[in-house]
Amino acid sequence: MRSPKRPPRSLPDGASSVRRRARWRRAWGVGSLLGSLILLLMAAACAASVPEAVGTVRDFRAAGTCADRTPRTDCLHVRSATVRSAKRTGGRNPRYEVRLDGPPGVPHEMDMESDEPLFERLEPGDEVTVTLWRDYAIALARDGVTQPSTDSPESEPEWQAGLAVVLLVFGCYLLYLGAVLLARAREVARYGPPRGFGFFGVCTLWAALAAVPAGVAGAFASSGGGHENRGWLVLVTVWIALLPAVYAGVRWHERRARHAARTERQYGPRSI
Repeated sequence: MRSPKRPPRSLPDGASSVRRRARWRRAWGVGSLLGSLILLLMAAACAASVPEAVGTVRDFRAAGTCADRTPRTDCLHVRSATVRSAKRTGGRNPRYEVRLDGPPGVPHEMDMESDEPLFERLEPGDEVTVTLWRDYAIALARDGVTQPSTDSPESEPEWQAGLAVVLLVFGCYLLYLGAVLLARAREVARYGPPRGFGFFGVCTLWAALAAVPAGVAGAFASSGGGHENRGWLVLVTVWIALLPAVYAGVRWHERRARHAARTERQYGPRSI
């Protein structure tokens, strides 16, 4: 007589829940690795565009006013246009937008850096001259008053280098997340995320923010003729120099928070 087949042994609810969460952690790990690959490729593309941006700035600073027979590409030339509107929009970070009507080559819109010295005087119907270089509309002038626009190649090398380091930081963090989630999916599902997720996440955020003062230093270093290649180098150097300070600051803050939590567990919350 055949013995009845035993039903398959069911896993405890806790074990099946851990397996289900582990599968989700692996899926998140794969997504993190794909995101890391995209960000690192974008960082490489930004870094590769820095030499071209430096060459553009060098050509721009060396450009002179167009002569009669000079091709109107690598020299400064002006064209007439009519102001359609001049509006200030935004609150704390206002935008000074001038809309123009003009011949081909004149942009329909120009963003100015501030409301002085020309923007605040502009009225619809005013005749102005636009200074052009390649695809850039670099300045607006009327009645002898000239105001530069925000459309200039001057800061492009620093922008590209700064964007590259920010993308690099976030790409490396996603690479770390993906590697840990794939290699230790079951442990993360059972015991929760490791301490490094939060610690290195804060380090990543502050390392990205460190690109701001580094960019300011790079902008000052690149000013002046012959210094086109110095700005992005200063930016990267200052940013790397700030990384140990970022790590030390996050580490100090973490130790202080852990000490405060341990003290509260031992002695209770502090009375106010």
